[in-house]
Amino acid sequence: MRNTRNMPTLVPGRKHQKCLELGFVLIAGMPTAWAADFIYTVQPGDHPWNLAQRYLKRPAFSSRLLHLNQIADDHRLMPGTRLRIPQEWIKLQSAQVHLLAVYGETSLGQGSGPPRAAVPGELLQANAVLRTGASGSATLGFADDSRVLLGHDSELRMTQARSGALGGASVVELVLLQGSLENQITPVGNTGGRFEIQTPAAVAAVRGTNFRVRTQRQQLHTEVLNGTVAVSNARGKANAGAGQGLVTENNQPPGQVMALLPAPSLDGIPERVQRLPIDLPLPGLAGAVAYRTQLAPDASFSVVVSDETSSAPRLRARDLPDGNYILRVRAADAQGLEGHFSQRALTVQARPEPPLLIAPTASAVTELARPMFRWTQAQPHWRYRLQITDIASGTSQDEQVVDSDVSPLSQRELPAGQYSWRVAAIDPVKGQGPWGDGQMFRRVLPGPGVTPTEAVDGELNLHWSAQPQSAHYHLQVGPDEAFATPQVDAQTDLPQYHLSGLAAGAYQVRVRAVGTDGYVGPWGSTQRFVVPQAQQPWWSLVLVLAVIGLL
Repeated sequence: MRNTRNMPTLVPGRKHQKCLELGFVLIAGMPTAWAADFIYTVQPGDHPWNLAQRYLKRPAFSSRLLHLNQIADDHRLMPGTRLRIPQEWIKLQSAQVHLLAVYGETSLGQGSGPPRAAVPGELLQANAVLRTGASGSATLGFADDSRVLLGHDSELRMTQARSGALGGASVVELVLLQGSLENQITPVGNTGGRFEIQTPAAVAAVRGTNFRVRTQRQQLHTEVLNGTVAVSNARGKANAGAGQGLVTENNQPPGQVMALLPAPSLDGIPERVQRLPIDLPLPGLAGAVAYRTQLAPDASFSVVVSDETSSAPRLRARDLPDGNYILRVRAADAQGLEGHFSQRALTVQARPEPPLLIAPTASAVTELARPMFRWTQAQPHWRYRLQITDIASGTSQDEQVVDSDVSPLSQRELPAGQYSWRVAAIDPVKGQGPWGDGQMFRRVLPGPGVTPTEAVDGELNLHWSAQPQSAHYHLQVGPDEAFATPQVDAQTDLPQYHLSGLAAGAYQVRVRAVGTDGYVGPWGSTQRFVVPQAQQPWWSLVLVLAVIGLL
């Protein structure tokens, strides 16, 4: 079952009356005149008076219409004639602006009421203020299917939205107080419409294009993906085409137009991730000083459910519900301009999360042939799948499913060697989640037990059981069990050792095996042996008696 926690709320797209073209203006602090004409094609039955009555602000504009279009005979207005009509003459009426989608912390203030949680599908009134928090985003939809995506930590005020009775010409005025907008403006003809976004730094004008703007620290960043944007303010003007961008400081001329960075490579990024947060390496891009990762629930990118920036070439995302997403990654240059993006599908399947492993601990050593395994428990109704793998061969030695309250033993005796164990949680509804990381432990045989032979004249042989996969053995002999100052500290390749030259007395001995991989095993049990006093030969006793007789 898909986790719907924090998923965005969407509304179906609406069919709107199509405009023939929509102009777009970004404006610095004050409205600007819009010099654009609508081109109208005369239909049968049209004449200047009924055109003015239906579409223009005043009937008196009929004579101006004839003069502007150099029509001498108002009775010979032939169908198919193309008339130029200034946008400011066209009669306007209130237009609907829909809040198409909302995600995360997003509030809306309308009228005199206090801000409240924004609801997808509602209409925005004049002077409405839309705010997004650290995880919020929202999309506004306009009459020609143009869309504006408000990013996180942003604030936008809609000053007015009006549409013309003729051809769908529209006038929209927005004030971007802070944050970012990603704009998809639909080019559909020539209505003389106007779309304005007021920012502190500059004016950027377009007629149907795909571009991004960000206002922060008294700067306007403009990044053009398609079309052309004219950026201007009282200090100057600059044109940015597709694949170009510029930074404009407040009270300064528009900055230098420069090429945007290319799209980063997503080679090596898996199609499915099973760990959160996501933190994956990206191939570095020349000239990049930061990387932005965005995730949306669908290709329309009507909302952004994750938006993370990293100074290193990393793909990053925090907590996300399981599900299918569209991933976008783009790089930023030293001026803060973000370039073209790479996009692809990404599936998050991180739940149920695997438990934390308790025992055997990492790199633990056990002599038990059937060790016990323990881990944390998340939900009492979950079950868990345990897998034990032989590291040398890569083969599974044991795999079993157990209830939440069971600490299982290995189902079979494990030979001496290195093993990795891991656990996955099983939700009765969602099924098995991803495996946790494997944890290594070693099963060893007990240290060799030493069997000494009888000492003769300070010499004896020590024997012990051979250990499998052992390269050699380490032997110590000393006067006490502490082995602080061993009299013998030796290595041998064979499971035996010959001692000689030992003085009479009691000794302690212990042996441990060293594996072929360099692993040093545990000491075996300490064994005791005694070297007796050396016996005198018979002739030496006869010699002593003879000496005594002479005396």
